Amino acid sequence: MSMRRHGVALATAALALMCLWPSAAQAQDDDDARAITARVRGTFQDAGGGLGVVSGDMTVVRFDIRNGVVTAIGSITGAMADSTGRIIGPVNQDLSMAVANVGSSCNQLRMDLAATDADVLQTRVHFDQEVAGFDSRHGTAPKTLGALCATGQLLSGRPTSVEVAGTLNNLAAALAAGRVR
Repeated sequence: MSMRRHGVALATAALALMCLWPSAAQAQDDDDARAITARVRGTFQDAGGGLGVVSGDMTVVRFDIRNGVVTAIGSITGAMADSTGRIIGPVNQDLSMAVANVGSSCNQLRMDLAATDADVLQTRVHFDQEVAGFDSRHGTAPKTLGALCATGQLLSGRPTSVEVAGTLNNLAAALAAGRVR
């Protein structure tokens, strides 16, 4: 397959995948959305030797320390397509990504998620580095103001990995429980 046709097929697959489910941005426009989210994208070599794609949304449910590094643990929902754009199947599984550069104010949380490799639908997929976060300013009322402010206050110092994971878990739990003020 020529590079041009391959590029068109990959772009078509990515567009098809994006249309299959609501995006994280759409979810955060909803007043009821209460989660730390990221748009994730991964690639793999398909059966034809081309570059397939996995695209979806990750909802972070908790944080852990793995090999001394804060790690986001969540679930991804999306789809997998081969290099021709054919949908191989829906994706709904757990994914863990190392966290770096966490920042928080009383209005929003932002963190980098490191690139990682994971098995998806029995295929090894390389996920790109992504950005995850939560913005309390979406919708009509600020969400989790206290938890976001506490996270920002902790991060302004020199917290340990355990402290960072703990405060991020508190924020994730507050979001999941709907404690929004």
